[in-house]
Amino acid sequence: MIKIETSEGAIFAQSEVRQIPINPLRPPSMEHIDPIRRWQDDAEKVWANQPWIVALEDGYQVFCIRPTETQPKLWGVFETLRAAIWYVLDAPEPTAATSWSDSDLNF
Repeated sequence: MIKIETSEGAIFAQSEVRQIPINPLRPPSMEHIDPIRRWQDDAEKVWANQPWIVALEDGYQVFCIRPTETQPKLWGVFETLRAAIWYVLDAPEPTAATSWSDSDLNF
């Protein structure tokens, strides 16, 4: 295991490439958790906007969790580690959240 230092704390993983954890020791819970509760937990805070890669027998999965999400999202499945890393390095931008005022919802 190696230790990857982030601004929110340390992540332990089997390996890393450009600060991208590969097979992290304790990724965030895949369960549905209220974002406020999730980010109050220091062990979960390190994962906000931090993609990670999980190696499988037949490929690699890329996951990430945004601060407003309730659980990690599968970004994609790739045949090679190189393809997974390139995808993370050119990561998709989070979609903008639309907030509606009361006046907008008053029909």
